[in-house]
Amino acid sequence: MSAPRRRPFEIQGRWFERLFLRNRAVNSLISCAGKAFLSLLVYPRFVAPHRWSLTRYELPLTVGKAFDGYRILHLTDLHVGRTNTDYLERVFHRCLMEKPDLVVITGDLIDYEPHALPLLRPLLKLLADARVPDGITTIFGNHDYHEYSWRKVGKRSAHRAINKRLVVLVEGLGVRLLRNEQLLLRRDDDRLVIVGLDEMWSDLADAEAAFAGLGVNDPVLCLQHNPDGVEFLKPFPWQYMLTGHSHGGQALLPGVGALYVPMEHREYLQGFFHFAPLEGQRVERRTMFVSRGLGYSTPIRLRCPPEATLFTVRSV
Repeated sequence: MSAPRRRPFEIQGRWFERLFLRNRAVNSLISCAGKAFLSLLVYPRFVAPHRWSLTRYELPLTVGKAFDGYRILHLTDLHVGRTNTDYLERVFHRCLMEKPDLVVITGDLIDYEPHALPLLRPLLKLLADARVPDGITTIFGNHDYHEYSWRKVGKRSAHRAINKRLVVLVEGLGVRLLRNEQLLLRRDDDRLVIVGLDEMWSDLADAEAAFAGLGVNDPVLCLQHNPDGVEFLKPFPWQYMLTGHSHGGQALLPGVGALYVPMEHREYLQGFFHFAPLEGQRVERRTMFVSRGLGYSTPIRLRCPPEATLFTVRSV
């Protein structure tokens, strides 16, 4: 007697394998769940780090009417050497279409690797050749000084070969590098002061030198890489501060938030933070803006898109 013939495509194996292959609804559910899980791995790694936005805000300062409407493009945390340079080039081209009057970069131009310098040159040259009326101004961040974490190496970072070559590159392209210095901008009889702090983790920030000679009501925009620095800068006469460093947390898990933030004051993660004015200041409040930045050391973004920011100065 011959054995009974097995029906075509009869499914053998474990019960859940048979359920998955026999039941269309279960098959569809598991397939969708698998695709969603895979997309959660692919999107933050390969797509989200380059889905940037250009945000626009007004920037109130006690400037004269000649500076009303003045446009400042704020870039930060480029991390050239890790960040895709084609992506950064596209960002720069798009931002320059806004015709800013001044471009400021608040640190971490590179990710402190020797190969980053030749990659940075054409990007900075693109900005420098764009004929921005008041040019390009930058400060340095911790990655420009080999300061990666709380493992500090201090002032000797400024004497390392990569940092010295970075200084030569930046200044050779006509980009102003502010290290505890001031940039005075004039329009007719009005003026705007840009104060640039050196990097605090390297123990090079010197607020006394940076703010020397400024009065309580001078129109001061402060550039500072790490938002933690606002704590020691509160006694000084700035009205607005632009920072970066945090990357906005870079990957924000639902219900958890950022897993790793290399800052003491994690509350200064991204966006606007307001502080009381100094006694006698003619402003209602002082404001610090923390940008999510454009680049990355680790190419992951989740619920925290990179950004460039265009500020329009308003006379108050």
